[in-house]
Amino acid sequence: MLDTNPTLIQEAAGGPSRTGTTPLVLIHDGGGTIFSYHCLGELHRPLYGIANPHFRSGEPWEGGIPEMARHYVKLIKSVIPRGSKLIIGGWSLGGLLSLEISRALLDESDGAAASFDLLGIVMIDSVCPLALPKDKEGGRILVQHVVEWSPYTRQETRDAVMRSFAEARVMVGSWKMPTWRDSNLNTAHDTTSAAVSPILPRPPPVILLRAKEAVPVVEEGVSRVDVHRHDRLLGWDLYHPNLITQVIDISGHHFNLFSKEDNLIEVTEQIKHACRTVEAIAQHRGP
Repeated sequence: MLDTNPTLIQEAAGGPSRTGTTPLVLIHDGGGTIFSYHCLGELHRPLYGIANPHFRSGEPWEGGIPEMARHYVKLIKSVIPRGSKLIIGGWSLGGLLSLEISRALLDESDGAAASFDLLGIVMIDSVCPLALPKDKEGGRILVQHVVEWSPYTRQETRDAVMRSFAEARVMVGSWKMPTWRDSNLNTAHDTTSAAVSPILPRPPPVILLRAKEAVPVVEEGVSRVDVHRHDRLLGWDLYHPNLITQVIDISGHHFNLFSKEDNLIEVTEQIKHACRTVEAIAQHRGP
């Protein structure tokens, strides 16, 4: 699974240049693997998955999420031809990494031709870090998710996944999120300062697939990913008021989107819909 990175998970007849077959690159979740994306149904487009290259070694990313994003840009360039249309995304942490990758791609283009025509981002139940609680939430107990392992999962894999989750939580907690130009004003929207700049890029279209259900926990508790479950934007308006282009509700809770067959069918269909949506936006936008 990690020997080839990125991994070509699905192929599409005709290749990326064929209309309607813009490649989709999905980034790993907090556990570092792309197993879940192998469970998806046919998307009718090239699908690549990027796993955490440090999954086995456990080597930390000293530069945090920005360092990961810069490295993942190189990985994308290794499989997608320069100048191609591109859609990126991911489940949970994968959506956050996609946001940083999109900024890294846009920062590369300083008057020269862009590496890719980035059409948009598909976030799969990615919660805005600014909305994640630190300890307690309104007196409720924050319940840590317990991973349900297959009896065939090796101990070394379990250890690597849990190590990846722990590192991901630390990196997200210290992440200084990208700054963008406001969609309506020619100014920066920066959650950390009052900085104003006319040269910042606007964020690409972002389609958010949002799980409708909360993770089952003890009566007095709540999962960290569900503190803002009632908010259709999952807290992203705290970061940038115009970041999310469209929200699509999907059945299931955060942790069973890829493990329950009915949910998986719906996730597949809505990823297809999200990709078609950003393609339509790009077509309307024109060259």
